[in-house]
Amino acid sequence: MQIGILEPNDFSKKAIKLLKDIGDVSYFDGGDINIFLSNKNILFVRLNYYIGREFLQYCKVLRCICTPTTGLNHLDIDACYKKNIKVISLKGETEFLSTIRATPEHTFGLVMSLLRFYNNSFLTNNNREWNRDKYKGGALYGRQIGSVGFGRVGHILAKYFQSFDAIVYYYDIDKNKQEMFGAIKLETMQKVIEKSEIIILSASYTDSESVIFTEYFIDLLKDKYFINTSRGELVNEEYLLKKISQNHFLGVALDVIQNEQVDNNLDRFLNLVSKYNLILTPHISGATYTSMHRTEDFISEKLISVYNL
Repeated sequence: MQIGILEPNDFSKKAIKLLKDIGDVSYFDGGDINIFLSNKNILFVRLNYYIGREFLQYCKVLRCICTPTTGLNHLDIDACYKKNIKVISLKGETEFLSTIRATPEHTFGLVMSLLRFYNNSFLTNNNREWNRDKYKGGALYGRQIGSVGFGRVGHILAKYFQSFDAIVYYYDIDKNKQEMFGAIKLETMQKVIEKSEIIILSASYTDSESVIFTEYFIDLLKDKYFINTSRGELVNEEYLLKKISQNHFLGVALDVIQNEQVDNNLDRFLNLVSKYNLILTPHISGATYTSMHRTEDFISEKLISVYNL
């Protein structure tokens, strides 16, 4: 069994030990990726590569792709299916994921960063002005928060916000999502946006889903804060860029954009950072040593279980 780790930097030592018990483990070192892929039966990936048809043509004997992620938009699932390649991921692993807190913690941090202008107020050699009046921000206490999507991340965020005496409203396409941690369910996404000052997109994403934040809903965000730590594909990105440049929002924080691996709008977003209350982070919401090691361990154990290895 040939097992390849495509992005081996800081990969869990425990997971590597588990994988070495079932096969030969090798690590991609930046050489010829086509040669690396040619004899791999199992491949571990993160988010730096898009695994599509072009990529898969070099995978001659690949049986399984392991990805310690919930979102799968870095994979062409249909192409994998046609080549009989199984995908093992964190999708649907509700019990385990309830103990992984990196994404809600980062999302909470982005909310606070927007409210307190941390993007500009941290002093450095290039920003030496000791002027507290210049960076007066807002408090979280009593704020009305809107969550579009009320799954694992939404639940945990509601708990965090409850501790700060903020009010949380949520909308989820799953009508069975129950109220908890003081969060209040509303019937439509429009009502959540209208009731809230801070709107967080924390919905899950699959290839079959279309844009959630269309032009209509982005227009409703006038003079509000918008945070997306879900997936960039759920937002009309062209229109979002346009409205940021028109100073439509009080603040925007994005941990995700569309087409993160290639041909994306990163430069266009970066050109707006210094002009507006805009924060960009490079899809790091789930990227802590603890969370990544634990998810790599979990996926390795799941692989062994699925194949009875």
